[in-house]
Amino acid sequence: MSIITHTDRAARLHIVFDDERTAPPAHYTIWIEGRDRVIVAQPFESPAVVWQRVLGQLADMRDVIRRGAWEGRDGIFATIYAGIRPTEQQKQAHIRDWIVFCLTRLASPSFNKDGDSRVQALVALSELHGITAPRVVNVTLLADLHEQVKAEIARREVQQ
Repeated sequence: MSIITHTDRAARLHIVFDDERTAPPAHYTIWIEGRDRVIVAQPFESPAVVWQRVLGQLADMRDVIRRGAWEGRDGIFATIYAGIRPTEQQKQAHIRDWIVFCLTRLASPSFNKDGDSRVQALVALSELHGITAPRVVNVTLLADLHEQVKAEIARREVQQ
């Protein structure tokens, strides 16, 4: 098995397939914006007809995003798995990308005016990206600074 990914920039899609496979794919899985759809080839369909049906389904999915029925980015690339099933890691990567998009949108003040939910979205994004919570700051440093400021003020008062 030799898995290849072909990118079609004009159609905004990645096609993942087995390069050593000789028979036409029996099924296709489309992933776009955290959603998937499986298209199964019928025994009476030619490979060209099945591929047109796959592209039609992808166009329908993009149209639903464009109309606003699904949240999503209009120009995003889709991934089509031709004749192979996506691995769990690939599925998780698609879903993670979708979650990051949604959280980024929630964290944006232009899309979300609620400060609390923006903070929650930013916290979730930082956890997804492996950024740890800020460390506790030792307050004694601030107390030392305060003592230094008081001493400097007292010194200047004495000089006057």
